[in-house]
Amino acid sequence: MAAENVSVFFKVYCLTVMTLVAATYTVTLRYTRINSSGDMYFSTTAVCITEIIKLILSLGMLAK
Repeated sequence: MAAENVSVFFKVYCLTVMTLVAATYTVTLRYTRINSSGDMYFSTTAVCITEIIKLILSLGMLAK
């Protein structure tokens, strides 16, 4: 098995992007749940959309 040579910069980049996604998800979910005056959405919908966003970002990072 050949070990892949992944740069430290790329590892930090991945960690930063995923941290920002998690933080943005938390803040956005909290904001929309508190300030919503109309119909509420299912929390599972928010989780599904977040997972799709993470998938797209992960594929983008792999395409590097």
